[in-house]
Amino acid sequence: MIFYSAHEILEKIKQGEVSSLEVLESFLAQVEKVNPKINAIVALDIERAKEKAKEADNKISLKSKLGPLHGLPMTIKDAFEVEGIVSTGGNPAWKDNIPKRNAEAVQRLVDAGAIIFGKTNVPFLSSDLQSFNKIYGTTNNPWDLERTPGGSSGGSAAALAAGMTPLELGSDIGGSIRVPAHFCGLYGHKPSYNIISEVGHMPPPPGSILTGNGLSVAGPLARSPEDLEIALDVLVAAQEQDSQAWKVKLPKARTKKIKELKIAVWPDEPYAEADDEITNLIKDTAEDLRHAGAKVETVDLPISFEEIDKIYSLLLNPLMLAGSPKETFETLAKLNESLDPNDVSELAKVARGSVLKHADWVLVNAIRQNMRQKWREFFNKFDVILCPTCITPAFKHNHNPVHERKLTINGKDDEYLRATLWAGPAVSAGLPSTNVPIGMSSNNLPISMQITGPYLEDKTCLEVAKVVRNLRGGFKIPPNLQ
Repeated sequence: MIFYSAHEILEKIKQGEVSSLEVLESFLAQVEKVNPKINAIVALDIERAKEKAKEADNKISLKSKLGPLHGLPMTIKDAFEVEGIVSTGGNPAWKDNIPKRNAEAVQRLVDAGAIIFGKTNVPFLSSDLQSFNKIYGTTNNPWDLERTPGGSSGGSAAALAAGMTPLELGSDIGGSIRVPAHFCGLYGHKPSYNIISEVGHMPPPPGSILTGNGLSVAGPLARSPEDLEIALDVLVAAQEQDSQAWKVKLPKARTKKIKELKIAVWPDEPYAEADDEITNLIKDTAEDLRHAGAKVETVDLPISFEEIDKIYSLLLNPLMLAGSPKETFETLAKLNESLDPNDVSELAKVARGSVLKHADWVLVNAIRQNMRQKWREFFNKFDVILCPTCITPAFKHNHNPVHERKLTINGKDDEYLRATLWAGPAVSAGLPSTNVPIGMSSNNLPISMQITGPYLEDKTCLEVAKVVRNLRGGFKIPPNLQ
């Protein structure tokens, strides 16, 4: 039961084959069994969850109208406020925060019948590709406890892969849904920008309203593309303050027939070199799609990767630095003054972002809008594009200062923060992107790719994800948990 997909569990609850309470108790037993060594779930609300499960079961017995997530126990990333459960954002200053209301996305899940029984770990302020903080410590990858499950939705991904929850709500600005899904062999969907409310996300501080920063999104993680679709249908809505007039209805997938699919492939990129095993598995997947009848073409991008990354960095870094101490900005400003104009290191990008004035940001954003137009034209020819999610499979824990960390890619040292490079194209253009597992590395770590599609055509990405799952296999249970 614990490794069933969410839609399978929902059907069994609906048909009376299993009760919501029984499902909840199965997940709680798995939490008790494996969470001590994985440390993914950091807060529990057991008694209230049991009462809500009993209420859900009673509604079924009375043949009441049921929501699409009726009776499904699940957990929520600790970057979202959840009523009555400590919600910290990984920040020690917020360790005693117990919200009096749910984040809007969480409330939509609850209104659909979901039962929230816990919170999952994040890095400090969701600002790392590893999930550790001074409140709850480090989350480990179920595939290899010495490795990270990713960040910032790392606790979410680890809990799913370890069978402690069937569905999760995460958030993504630098790959924070997609990279953990990739590291843990899961499905994760970064939605089109501004179709799911982020009100109640932390940061900003508890009680603030996060809206309109142009980059970040909330979205689901799961063990199947069908689960992503169910969650997406529940989550997509105008923010509460706009809901009197604005409605969101996503278009259907462009096609469900594999022989009608037009797929672009972008398996490698000199500017963002990925591990050869990742590149080769993407090429293998493209061949599988071609043999199955899809039209598949390896392409040159409408925009250079270097230009995409430049714009993405200038948009992202001021946002990530917001609220930092004055001393941080002063240090980065001094560094910026001494930079070589040709320096494209990650530290240089951060320094340039720290001194960006709003008037300059407006000009950068205008370039971003031109890029979005080029992507629209690109997707007139193709339905989706396939590319790496990250330059590496899950790497070993490394909690040194960020700019002292290194990754090894194809036998060469690379900067740690370059692991976010492949997150940038979809984020900067506001495009939907679905992480899909496609195979295993030589040392038995999951490898995925992302399927990126046209703005607001999220369901096309999900439909292609189903096709790839059928060709390449889907989620696999980590061997030490079988």
